Amino acid sequence: MEKIFDVMGCKDAFKTRLAVYKFEGNALAWWKAYKQAKGGDTWLIMVTWADFKKLFFLQFFPRAEQERLKREYHSIHQTNTETSTEFMQHFLQLAGFLGAAAGTEEEQSKNFQWGLRRSTLNHLMFMSYTDVAQVANAARNYEILHERDDDNAERPDKRQKSGDRYQPTSQQSSHRNHGHNNDRHGSDRRSGGDNHHSNNNYSGSNNRSSGNGRDQRNRGQQS
Repeated sequence: MEKIFDVMGCKDAFKTRLAVYKFEGNALAWWKAYKQAKGGDTWLIMVTWADFKKLFFLQFFPRAEQERLKREYHSIHQTNTETSTEFMQHFLQLAGFLGAAAGTEEEQSKNFQWGLRRSTLNHLMFMSYTDVAQVANAARNYEILHERDDDNAERPDKRQKSGDRYQPTSQQSSHRNHGHNNDRHGSDRRSGGDNHHSNNNYSGSNNRSSGNGRDQRNRGQQS
């Protein structure tokens, strides 16, 4: 709402009236009763925007709640599941609740910077920033860079292009060599069998030749 006031150039009196215009339910009932008790519109003219915010916070953010938010603001740290952008949104929400107690823009930037994760803080700690947005931008750039590195590290190796010669794995080579050896052994066994059969044929031929010689000698002796 304050951003709208800044754009419109509203004065304090109008800021209070515009804020009250948005009240509903319990907030509206409280404001009507409080304004009437203080003097009505005559009193309202004298109320500054800072006074109105203080009244509003005291009513809807008790002192104990304000102290809790203040402690959270000064001890806030980025969680492992938050990006720096999400952490910034949470941080600025707390700073908005605290108002002036959150410090100057430079003080807020320091508090935000020291709340970042250790890996990001180590990268940014020697740099100077004047507001939270500058710190958040530098932190997010660092996170994106490391997210890209992590993606490249986890991505599986790509298969070689179709124009490159395919290199078989050692297991595939072993299977093919084993099959080749089996083929060679089978060929050797077939060759051995053929040689054995040839030798048998040769012995049979010799035996027949020897028998024919004996028959011829016997016929010669008879004649």
